[in-house]
Amino acid sequence: MSSRLLLMILLLPVFCTAQQIRGSILSKEGPLPSATIVIDGTGTQTDLSGIFNITLRKTGKVTLKINYIGFAVKTVEIDVKPGLNQLGAILMEPSNDVLGEVVVKGASAGSQIRAISIKKNATGIMEVLAADAIGKLPDRNAAEAVQRMQGVSIERDQGEGRYVSVRGTPIQWSATLLNGNRLPTASLDYTDRRIQMDIFPSELIEYVQLSKAITPDMEGDAIGGSVNFITKAAPLSKMLRINAAGGYGDQARKGSYNASIVYGDRLLKGKLGFVVSAVIWDRTSAQDRYNMTYDFSNPNVRQSYSITDLQLRDYIAHRKTTGLNAGLEYKFNDRHKIQFKSIYSAFLDGQNVRETYFYFNTKNATITDRASNYFTDLYSGELSGQSVFSGKLSLDWAVSADKSKFRFKDPGYYPMATFQQAVTYDGLATDGKKYLSMAAPDGKGDVIDAVLPHISSTTPISANAMKLSQVIMLRSTNWEENKRFSFHLKYTPTERLTLKFGGKFIHKDKVVQSPYNVYVAGIQKPSPTMTSLGTEPFPYNGGFLSEIGSPYNNVIIDQMALNQLKSLVTPEGVSQHGLYPFQVDSATNASGATKYFTGVEKVYALYVMGEYKVLDKLTITGGIRNEYNQVTFNGSKVTSNAGGKQVTSLTQDNSYNAFLPMLHLKYNVTDKDIVRLAYTRSFVRADFNNLNPGTTQDDANKVISRGNASLKPTFANNFDLMAEHYFGGIGMATIGAFYKKLTDLVYTNQWSETIGGVPYAVSEPDNLQGAWLAGFEAGLAKRFTSLPGFWKGFGVDANYTYTNSQVKIPRFVNNQKIEDKSAIPKQAKHIFNVSLLYEYNKFMARIAGNYKGKYLDVIRQAAGPDHYRWYAENFTVDFSASYSITPKIRTFLELNNITNAPVRYYHGTFDRVEQAEWYSIRGQAGVSVKIF
Repeated sequence: MSSRLLLMILLLPVFCTAQQIRGSILSKEGPLPSATIVIDGTGTQTDLSGIFNITLRKTGKVTLKINYIGFAVKTVEIDVKPGLNQLGAILMEPSNDVLGEVVVKGASAGSQIRAISIKKNATGIMEVLAADAIGKLPDRNAAEAVQRMQGVSIERDQGEGRYVSVRGTPIQWSATLLNGNRLPTASLDYTDRRIQMDIFPSELIEYVQLSKAITPDMEGDAIGGSVNFITKAAPLSKMLRINAAGGYGDQARKGSYNASIVYGDRLLKGKLGFVVSAVIWDRTSAQDRYNMTYDFSNPNVRQSYSITDLQLRDYIAHRKTTGLNAGLEYKFNDRHKIQFKSIYSAFLDGQNVRETYFYFNTKNATITDRASNYFTDLYSGELSGQSVFSGKLSLDWAVSADKSKFRFKDPGYYPMATFQQAVTYDGLATDGKKYLSMAAPDGKGDVIDAVLPHISSTTPISANAMKLSQVIMLRSTNWEENKRFSFHLKYTPTERLTLKFGGKFIHKDKVVQSPYNVYVAGIQKPSPTMTSLGTEPFPYNGGFLSEIGSPYNNVIIDQMALNQLKSLVTPEGVSQHGLYPFQVDSATNASGATKYFTGVEKVYALYVMGEYKVLDKLTITGGIRNEYNQVTFNGSKVTSNAGGKQVTSLTQDNSYNAFLPMLHLKYNVTDKDIVRLAYTRSFVRADFNNLNPGTTQDDANKVISRGNASLKPTFANNFDLMAEHYFGGIGMATIGAFYKKLTDLVYTNQWSETIGGVPYAVSEPDNLQGAWLAGFEAGLAKRFTSLPGFWKGFGVDANYTYTNSQVKIPRFVNNQKIEDKSAIPKQAKHIFNVSLLYEYNKFMARIAGNYKGKYLDVIRQAAGPDHYRWYAENFTVDFSASYSITPKIRTFLELNNITNAPVRYYHGTFDRVEQAEWYSIRGQAGVSVKIF
């Protein structure tokens, strides 16, 4: 009896009589998220769909007051009845003053209003970008869409954004989510956790939320930040939008086209809503590039700065991105609904690559031609439900699955052919080495952007002299699949207190297969020359490295026709040219075993959190998230000894727990000023390639290389302080600081290990201790609407982030351990974005600059800090403009990289370049139509 009484007491608040008021806040342009609704001192906000839900304990007549930036304050008198009170849609009108007219009617102002409102009313520290703002910028994929947000920078491939970094931290330290779930990863080049975001078209995005300090109801593996892409949901009324554009890429000298369509409606008296969207972007990207390799492992200090080879690379990539999005919503009644969201994205990257190498130590030159279609796709589907059991208790749940897979397509492999000839090099130093003038023994040598091979006239490069040396057929498959279930239970016992409890289960499968076959020419038959195989003109496309004066035109020759590559690796081609199978990889032989591995990762997450309004101006949000991780990896160990090579299967388990307490304070100093303070604990899981237990032991060379399935995740204790000031209309200023205390950073450790009395050089990923990262950021968004006439259309959006860090990297010199202090790899110290815009009535123009400062790219422990690889600072400038012909038809122009900024990597100091590449300008013009 006593237990029943106790249960009734505990459940009494849930079943107490309370009146629920539901409705939606709209403008003529659509829903207004984060609108503030207040009734008799009790307040709430609309969600991303503009819907609100508020609970009252009394009945009778009350006044509902609605506030939204740029809109007139609206009051609604309602007569509250017992139970549910459904108000329907409430339409907001622009403010009657001049400021309101400018704010609401501008070409992209509406999206900025929504983004500012969501940010202002958020519990945590957050940046927001809305769909129509993305559409007004020349950003064609998800990475480029978020590069304008405060604290965000990107890395590019072929001139297009691919990876996102938050606050200058390494790419893997930021979580990339799709509708709250971390996206799967798959690519040829990396088997880590970085997300290749150029496979995801920006047109499929409704909102982007960047959380810099996470809350317990979010996935915890996000030290840098959590970028959540929210796809389009069913609209409140019929809509049809069509975009079409054509463009041109100057580096490739090729055209492009882009088109998208979005259609949605409500059926069955509003119970059933749906949205479907599709996008295609077809273009040709190109890159001119040179690379240099330095002999940094040479024990002779001076010669360690000599150049072993110079590489000239020409890339042309025909790329096609396609995407489909579907959303379905069914409302059983005003308390219960279910939703389904799905997305498909495919990225076809057809690469044609020509590379010329000059090897100064071995006195030869090679040409490598390669071509194939890289294909990566992404499937994602989620079924979710929302139920309101009473005015105080609600439940959200979701079941989801996604998969991303990389493979070669048409053909299903990547063929590469290498030709070689002997050459004589002039201009070498007295020790026979190639140097830059800054390091040469006699002070004579080349300089940045003018490093020439200086081939002797007695041995010119020619297609007749170039003989086939080897053919490689790369076969690679890399995929990741996730299955999830999550739930969130929300309980509001009082107007000031909200409690949440929930959890998520994730089952992840990872499969990596990267074998390749190597065929050597000249053993069974004489090697064919490039001429005998057939050549085609080198694709200058307006000039190779014309940005630095086209210095290599005299050593670039016609090369093998790329359509001949596939025939070389067929059985007929191998037989015809007498190619010897030097290496044929499989999962069971010694050469290929370590290139195959699989992994299973299971995550069991639970959280509890509360939001308590201590005072009218002070809100505290806190809680705990716990993620238990079970990881199992399967790989192989390859041992070389006098009896040959042996392959042994390996299975390693690694289970660990992530306990993540969090606390957020939000203080509304005034209606326009907010101060936020947060402590959060977050982490980053180790990369898949580092967890691969595959081991190679070479007894002949006394070298061991292996992964480490026992790696610990990197943890961070994060402290954030942010102050925000909101101007009237569109505009805000922010300034903040952050500090992260880090443990267990992952790095590649190198040491000596004695086996059977014999010392071996061992290379293995391991964890470091005692690192930290700190910085500050500031932002300003301001429309000068108080200026008279024409001048009121001007505005500026600018933000800057400074980040500093330190980690101690151990290395051995003469068997003595020393530690080098260094910045954290991949962490940029300075990043900023600035946009100058003019927007008034029908016209909008914007010029935007994006800057990313230098950062440490690769640590070479044995060589020391003077031989580290660095990424040089990069500043790109883009331009966009649009004109609304009618309220439903808008024309636009978009230009990217109008200054043709190069991307550079250097060796220790800027003038010692390792890699420099150029992409030139690209752009498109088109039309956007709102049919209804």
